[in-house]
Amino acid sequence: MNFDLKKPCKDCPFIKGSSTNLTLSEERLDDILNDISNNDMTFTCHKTLDLAKSEQQHCAGALIYLEREDNPNQMMRIAERLGLYDRRELKMTADIVDKSKF
Repeated sequence: MNFDLKKPCKDCPFIKGSSTNLTLSEERLDDILNDISNNDMTFTCHKTLDLAKSEQQHCAGALIYLEREDNPNQMMRIAERLGLYDRRELKMTADIVDKSKF
């Protein structure tokens, strides 16, 4: 998993009103939030799912969401210590959903 994405794509499920955000069920959104917030799971960008595992990217929307919650997942913390991820490079002004949306 790579951490190269700095801003979410227009279809990111974490962007308010995106096509993916609007079509996912509330239950699925709750599951995603629980997994990334409480179970230390990563969330692969849907646009990189077809790539080899070594080329897949962590979803930028999820990164921003977790950073706003001051709750980076374990892989984010490891990648940051290894110099593979820098939270300061994220586009924190992205219109990310808040906790009440999940």
